[in-house]
Amino acid sequence: GNSGPYQKVTNMKHDIGCLQAIEAFYAYLDGELDDPESIEEFEHHLGHCRSCFSRIEMEKALNKRLSQTAQKESPDDLRVRVSKLMAKF
Repeated sequence: GNSGPYQKVTNMKHDIGCLQAIEAFYAYLDGELDDPESIEEFEHHLGHCRSCFSRIEMEKALNKRLSQTAQKESPDDLRVRVSKLMAKF
């Protein structure tokens, strides 16, 4: 059948679009993206949208870096600046 990882793209309902993909990524980070269909749609979008893929790779790297330095308390103004920078992407 067409249920494996090489499922034809035509079997996908639709592409969720960049905004929904980024929202899904944040839900995934928060442990809120657990619906298999939503995960599949998210991964499908990342499979062909280089812009979202690059942004998510950058966000994952940033989160990893922040978690590595989490032992140190960062100043509030730094958190605000990082949040504003991320919002621009």
